[in-house]
Amino acid sequence: MVQMRKCSRRGFAGLFLALLFRLGYTDRGAASRRSALPATVRRYRADAVILFLGIPLYRRSGVGGGQVSVEQTGEGASMQRTLFFAGGSDPKRAHGLNRLGWIREVVLGSGNTPVQADYFGILTASPEESLEHARRSIATPPSGRSLYSAVNGRHTAGHSRSAITHFEFAAGADWSDHGLIDKAQSTFHSNVEWRETSWPDLANQAPPTFLFQMAALLEQRATHAAGPYIYNEQEYLLELETSPPGGNERLRLIRGAIHNSRTSYQTAFRLWMEDSSRSIVPVRIEFQPRSFLRLTFQALPD
Repeated sequence: MVQMRKCSRRGFAGLFLALLFRLGYTDRGAASRRSALPATVRRYRADAVILFLGIPLYRRSGVGGGQVSVEQTGEGASMQRTLFFAGGSDPKRAHGLNRLGWIREVVLGSGNTPVQADYFGILTASPEESLEHARRSIATPPSGRSLYSAVNGRHTAGHSRSAITHFEFAAGADWSDHGLIDKAQSTFHSNVEWRETSWPDLANQAPPTFLFQMAALLEQRATHAAGPYIYNEQEYLLELETSPPGGNERLRLIRGAIHNSRTSYQTAFRLWMEDSSRSIVPVRIEFQPRSFLRLTFQALPD
């Protein structure tokens, strides 16, 4: 899995290798709870393909799992949307490698003009930059502790603020380990290098975050949709191209790309959506976080 400090260069991969967990949820009061829509939750099985020069060498099903959740409470200006995207490995199926993480966004405001957006997440910091590095990681017995990275950010009208921290924790921690979560949150209490950026073109709204922008573009159901988002003080452009319906096929293929506006680095991915549903939660997700690794997240039966 991608190291958090790489997210500025490979922002999409870092986010898509996050594992869902709900914490610190803001209580908007009884009125919001009465108007809450049922949360959409989908769980996935993660399959992996090892590549050499783009040629598949090895396939394994069920090397991990993932989860997506979308929830909305309140109405109008008091609307709150909570979005999660997830993915993590199962050491028993991944040759002992324990790679986990999660990301959460909480967005306030109606429509596509949020007034505030917060995100928080944790990733296992992993060194596998090449196939040879991955082999070494598998061959090396895991030690008692691992290095993790955490990200914390807030967007308000025309402004963003974020920081990344690094810390050690038990190597065998589960993604829902409250000790891991508490440790990550505590790293932001002092001596943190917060970075801040002004976005004059977005003076009347909070800059879009990744999951929020993804959801907004998927809701359009357009042949082509594009929009910017800000993550870790960098601007990205998210583009989606939807294929026309094919005969009796139940799923619609969406080809996506993320462009780093500063480095011009591009990351491609593919989503499969239910053609007959208005849900913005994919049935299948495919992307390549490393040149030697392709991951597919396939939705499990309800």
